[in-house]
Parts: sequence; structure tokens; C-alpha cells
Amino acid sequence: MKNIASDKNESKLSNVLPQDIQPNAVDLRLDKVFEINHKDFILDEDQKLHRGSKVLASDEEGYFNLKPGSYEITFQNIVTIASGEAGFVITRSTLNRNGVFITSGLYDSGYHGVMAGALHVNGGLFRVKKGTRLGQFLLFDAESLKLYDGDYGLSKEHDKKYI
Repeated sequence: MKNIASDKNESKLSNVLPQDIQPNAVDLRLDKVFEINHKDFILDEDQKLHRGSKVLASDEEGYFNLKPGSYEITFQNIVTIASGEAGFVITRSTLNRNGVFITSGLYDSGYHGVMAGALHVNGGLFRVKKGTRLGQFLLFDAESLKLYDGDYGLSKEHDKKYI
């Protein structure tokens, strides 16, 4: 495992504050929260039909008031993953201890774009403000057989709603 804030790797992460740099990872701060639509999600080798989502507004105090369920979230960071490296997001321990966790896919070599995931709220209301540290990004060496060419990232139409 490597720390993306180190100058010993080629991957880069934007919007990192000094207090976000941890011994082995970098904390990620919440940017946007989206309510996932209750539509059919269709996935096979020929199509990917997303449920879609709508951005949630915070209350007058700046909190997102999240009832139990799953939400799409984005972080305030843009990541660029170099060849020979990959990464993933894990949940900060404070959330785990309170029945809130994040799931996110692998950030492949060659990916450049928004960092996003699903926030799962269990047990009761979760009040959280934009800019709160929720996840940690872990970077590691990886054998790259090719570079990312998937449907997500800043050059893709799908991710334009996130920035």
C-alpha cells in the first residue's frame, strides 16, 4: 500500500488539505449527496441502465439529513491513477462504529475523474455536512495489463453531473 500524498508515486489527488493526510491514506471529504431513484436497474453485457439520482439539498444549518437507506455520494477530490497503480475507498472508522459505511469500486490504472460511491445508512438518522471527512483513499501497486477505458471519469458524459 502507498500513500497518494507521497511524492513516491505518480497518481495524484486534488483538493487535499494538510489535515487530510493520514499515516497510510488520505481522508476524503463529502461534496454532494444524491437520492437514488426507485426505478429498475438493468445490467447485462449489452446495456447499463442506471436508476438515476437527484441531488439533495442541505438544511438551513448545512446538514444533509439522511434517513436509513443508500445514497450516491461524491467527494471533493479528483483522482488520476497512474499506470502500475490502483486504489479504493474505505470507510472512516467513526462511521463504521455508527452503522454508516461506504462502498466504492476499484479505481483502475488510467482512471481520471470524480471519486464517488454509495453511502449506506443503518440504524437511524445521519446528519452530515458538506466537507466532512467520510472516506479514506488507499493506493497500491498494481499490474496494469491496460489502462482504464470504462464509462466513468471526467471525459465521460455520465460524470458531468458530479462537477
